[in-house]
Amino acid sequence: MTDNSIEDLFAGYFSEGLESFLSHLSVNCVVLAYNHPNLLVLVHKMPGQEFSLIPGGFVKKTESVDDAAYRNLALLGIKEVFLRQIKTFGDIRRGIEIPDAGMVLTEENRKIYEWTKQRFVTVAFYGLINYSVTQIVQGGLAFDFEWLNVDHLENMGMDHGNIVSETRKLLATELLNHPVLSNLLPETFTLNELRGLFEAILERPIDRGTFRRKMLKLDLVEQIDQRKDVLGRPSHLFRFKTEQYYRFLAEENKFGF
Repeated sequence: MTDNSIEDLFAGYFSEGLESFLSHLSVNCVVLAYNHPNLLVLVHKMPGQEFSLIPGGFVKKTESVDDAAYRNLALLGIKEVFLRQIKTFGDIRRGIEIPDAGMVLTEENRKIYEWTKQRFVTVAFYGLINYSVTQIVQGGLAFDFEWLNVDHLENMGMDHGNIVSETRKLLATELLNHPVLSNLLPETFTLNELRGLFEAILERPIDRGTFRRKMLKLDLVEQIDQRKDVLGRPSHLFRFKTEQYYRFLAEENKFGF
């Protein structure tokens, strides 16, 4: 990282001027992906930070909070995403933590720096993406990305660990009412990959035979005429029956395992 890393980020992100953003309001996104058998969350570090953060940013005066979330993710190359608003976080001590040790800032960037240190209430979202096709790029206020197992997070900054934890608890309910599974899996998948995703979300093992019988009985997936080589053994590939899957979610059914 260069001495001007913060300046570079500020120059790009606030190119339209600080006055174009709302004070005291931000967005944060728990970006989740599935790489069998792990449920992953995207984190980053800003220049000079030792702790990790989830992606986020500020809200322009000319956009809705939802639009702000989509815009900030698009800056990272995330354009195909299933996004849902989940909660607002507004602890009285909540603020952006940007270390200033040794920083040499222009007058304009010093104003931005002081502005970011105010108390910010953040609207939190979760975003689901396809791990195999999404390419993360450096952009917005994010720097130095990595994917971490959602259950093994360490050294999270601000209240971001709590935001991830709250999202983690919510997912088990969300998969009954929203297309969580189809947005985390590739278009075609093995039943073992599907079962692994259920296990990652529900945080418990599921019997292989029971899972196969119940999934096929629910008629939410169909086998296609392709196979995938898994550790030297060909496995049948499946895909969701979109109409049946969405009807199942709309009727608030339960998977039964």
